[in-house]
Amino acid sequence: MKCAILAAAIAGALAAPARADTTAGTTIAQMMLLEPGDPSFKLFHGAVWLEVDKATVNYRWGGLQCKGRELGDTTIQILFAAFRAGDQVKLEYVASDYKDKQFRCVTGFTITK
Repeated sequence: MKCAILAAAIAGALAAPARADTTAGTTIAQMMLLEPGDPSFKLFHGAVWLEVDKATVNYRWGGLQCKGRELGDTTIQILFAAFRAGDQVKLEYVASDYKDKQFRCVTGFTITK
């Protein structure tokens, strides 16, 4: 009986979708876009640093560190336009684990003036 309860609890935990968090509204301090020839491209495809927490964290997409969390070309262009214009951005992200290290993976964003 205990094994059945434990198995059900584990199955429920594994089936639960990741909950997205949202950053504070701030400007983008820096963007990094990687191409397939870059040695780090296998790990992630791009990252942004927000002005509010740029010294401690970045927000990535794609690659092994953010598997299944890819941003499309148009989405990246919109994010870059917000960076250039200095618009306020709130990022939606989920935490992802890769090789015992945690990464913040972008799942969406909101831009405001």
